Amino acid sequence: MISNTTDVLVIGGGPAGSTVATILARQGIKTTVLERDVFPRYHIGESLLASLMPMLDAIGAGEKMKKHGFVEKPGGYFNWGNEKWSFRFDEIEGAPNHSYQVKRSEFDKLLLDHAAENGASVHQNVKVSKVEFDNGRAVSASYLDRTSETRGNISFKYLVDCSGRSGVIANEYAKDRHFHNVFKNVAIWSYWSGTNLFYDDLPAGSTRIISVEAGWIWFIPLNDGTVSVGTVITRDQLRKERDAGHSAEQVYDRLLADNEEARIILKDAKRTDIKMETDYSYTSERFSGPGYFMCGDAACFLDPLLSSGVHLAMVSSLVAAASIASILKGHVDEARAVNFFETSYRQAYLRFLMMVSSFYDLNRGQAGYFWEAQRLTSKDYSDRDMKKAFVSIVSGGADYTEVSDGRYGEIVAKQVAEKLRQGVDMRRGTGQIGDETKRENMQFMDALNGLQFLQANAAIDGLYVVTQPEIMLAQTAA
Repeated sequence: MISNTTDVLVIGGGPAGSTVATILARQGIKTTVLERDVFPRYHIGESLLASLMPMLDAIGAGEKMKKHGFVEKPGGYFNWGNEKWSFRFDEIEGAPNHSYQVKRSEFDKLLLDHAAENGASVHQNVKVSKVEFDNGRAVSASYLDRTSETRGNISFKYLVDCSGRSGVIANEYAKDRHFHNVFKNVAIWSYWSGTNLFYDDLPAGSTRIISVEAGWIWFIPLNDGTVSVGTVITRDQLRKERDAGHSAEQVYDRLLADNEEARIILKDAKRTDIKMETDYSYTSERFSGPGYFMCGDAACFLDPLLSSGVHLAMVSSLVAAASIASILKGHVDEARAVNFFETSYRQAYLRFLMMVSSFYDLNRGQAGYFWEAQRLTSKDYSDRDMKKAFVSIVSGGADYTEVSDGRYGEIVAKQVAEKLRQGVDMRRGTGQIGDETKRENMQFMDALNGLQFLQANAAIDGLYVVTQPEIMLAQTAA
């Protein structure tokens, strides 16, 4: 039975909702999760970053994931812009040596069950139909329990919207979701059996990414023996193909048939029916408001090239939970905690936005990608160690490490500010800016379309996250 009151209401039980619910419930904060579906349920987003490992441990779920038998992902491989390179997560000293390739139906159910086992009140097949506000502050929600066909209302002190792409707050109340003009892409994918994925010396379990003229291809090995194989092209390209009489399935099959590596991998393989998703890169102007926080896909989602989806979901949920717990326990006032959440989440998102932007410029080359990574992390790597900076970004470790040690986002904020300053100078015709810098800056500025509100303070009011003995906000020494 669903209580009519709770300290924190979480809408959605995916990785974001399960994470925030687990953290709060473990601290004795009354937390209720309303999930509209019944788990297990299908979801895309199967390749996880190494940053998930310490976060899973922080919420006490690490051993469960290890025992489940997901494919261990040691790193990745890129055949990108006529250059090839691979990386391993353990190239960064002290970093996790692997993450996982997961079937999201299984991974998400493990996390949701874990939240319930840790004291969260979890209710599935319950759809939130309305959020009520009092003087602009979210205070309660109406819902339909589709199992019992009963309706109810639950009041709360804080709401955490983890409702995914449906975005209860962003789409129905704030109405501030904006899609990125640069990333109007379409993903078409299927699952293959009988592949020859590791025909070369690439470490087993690695993600394989291949750029093609029309976009790029992913290969992700899963624990049931199948391989997730997806293609990403622009929406305009798919429209042209359809105007020419080609179906999405035909486009998908031809992209794979035209690529040499894909032909080798899939020579004797068979696939299931295709799936497709479009217009999946977006952001909200704000990730929080009076009485509520938005986490994961409910707030933003970025092109899947660097597998940032679950990373951003769990980072944002960890920060939201730390902020809410600190507020409710009287350690930090609401305004400071909300500012910390908003700023740190925005910076994590912008870090990946900048990296994905740079990747879509095929002419920059491997060295260019590494240099961009170097500029986005506070680690001071030598020139010959530039690759480590790249790994630090694509593993997600830079975000988790910096939010935990109080240095979070310092370099990102400076780089964002610099790019914005250069953009203003370019439009005014002032400043000495080289052609290469202009090109890079224009690409970044175009990628920022839809970001109407940017808060990226160099310091986050002296606050950071600690995970022991509880996940809370702490203050840096004066």
